[in-house]
Amino acid sequence: MSTLPLNEPSKRPGGRTAAVTSRIHQAILDVIVEEGIEACTFSKVAERAGVERSTLYRRYPDRWDAIIGAWLEVAGAEVKPTVGDSFAADLRSILTRLLIALESPLGPALLSVVAELRRREGNDFSRAFFDRRMEQLAPIFDAAIERGELAPDVDRELLFSLAAGPVYFRLFVAGRRIDDDFIDSIVQSICLTFGRCEAAKVSLGSRIP
Repeated sequence: MSTLPLNEPSKRPGGRTAAVTSRIHQAILDVIVEEGIEACTFSKVAERAGVERSTLYRRYPDRWDAIIGAWLEVAGAEVKPTVGDSFAADLRSILTRLLIALESPLGPALLSVVAELRRREGNDFSRAFFDRRMEQLAPIFDAAIERGELAPDVDRELLFSLAAGPVYFRLFVAGRRIDDDFIDSIVQSICLTFGRCEAAKVSLGSRIP
């Protein structure tokens, strides 16, 4: 059984190495989703990926480095942005894709991995994951600044944290359904808070009273 496939990774070596890496990462995700973190051993991953265990030992110091590598690739694939005509539309698209990813089997699995890694001293996974996400989102911020919708010195991390945070909270803490109206309310709030008023009104159109 395969989980959400790793389409369009942000950076990946070419040729046979790329194919092997993709199989390894997909095997890691499948094992974690189906059997949990503790079941994600090199032996099980190697069997799933159709590679020798020695291949994994050569690539990764331990299984946690392999797990981190797989999730960082997810960060490059799940919410890859496409720059549109407005920041509001771009943000709405990003949040919708994020919701789809979190509602898939990978969503709860990701939270379990993050929780386990945060228990381990000296692990920078959360920071690396978020940094990768912000690198991905740079084009939509750059375009919004160029259009005059956001100030050049806008706090990008704060903006995205305030946009994505409600999605995680409502889904995993409150246990409530998220619909288009909820996503639109986040977008409206973010644009009114961070956007220059006229630009925000143009982006959201009739949704702003």
